[in-house]
Amino acid sequence: MAKGLPVIRRRLSSIKATKKVAKAMEMIATTKLKNWRNTMLEGRQYTVELFDLLQRQMKHEDFVDIPYYETPSSNAILYIVVTSNLGLCGSYNANVLSYLAKRFTTNDGLFILGEKGLKMLKANDIEANETYVRTHVSDEDSIKLIASVIQETFIKKQFQSIQLVYTKYVNSLVNDVRQVTLLPLTVPTTTQPLKFEEQPLIEPNPKEVLMELVPFYLTNVLYGLLMDAQVAEQSSRRNAMEKASDNADELIDKLQLEFNKTRQANITQEIAEIIGGSQS
Repeated sequence: MAKGLPVIRRRLSSIKATKKVAKAMEMIATTKLKNWRNTMLEGRQYTVELFDLLQRQMKHEDFVDIPYYETPSSNAILYIVVTSNLGLCGSYNANVLSYLAKRFTTNDGLFILGEKGLKMLKANDIEANETYVRTHVSDEDSIKLIASVIQETFIKKQFQSIQLVYTKYVNSLVNDVRQVTLLPLTVPTTTQPLKFEEQPLIEPNPKEVLMELVPFYLTNVLYGLLMDAQVAEQSSRRNAMEKASDNADELIDKLQLEFNKTRQANITQEIAEIIGGSQS
């Protein structure tokens, strides 16, 4: 039994060290979650106003020869999948790729954002059309590049639609995998009045303005969705590290109890041996 004490002591030391790391990462993720969430909420109103502007313009526009509203005859879909560049975020990446696996076919295209998603796809012998493993929501140039690639790809009419698969932040405990259609855009059919119902005067002409407005809108929508995914990632990481810390506490309690029992058994055995020796 005496040999068990050093083993238990080493395990306790290892788990306590792991707990410190998990606790530190939990605190970091909590701070990042708060900062990213505040930034996301601040930018959401801007996106709403931009969407209202686009809808207002579309309601008064003739959509002939505007490629962003045309649905190509292709049956293939281009999926843009948002994963993380860092690990230790629980089932964040696995949930996204599991959602994709139920919908993706061999005819579809695939863009991967995030290094972890790329590694998981390679492990399953799945190749992506494009990869942007270093993309981050604070990298404005990368987001503009992705938006530009999305537009160019759609105009080539290789895909019926372009779908973004990402994780939406619901609250601190719940994140949902969502699928959003980026292109083609849909003509508003609502009968409810928009914020500005009158047709504005537009120079040089409505079509040219709309052709410039759509790429700008797409870039901002992509930024907003990536921001949402970033908040969900930090939330998942915080929850994962919190669970790891709680599990470490449980293991420490069990090992400490086992250590005390083993030590007490050793003491009892030594006392018995001493008494037996004195009697002989």
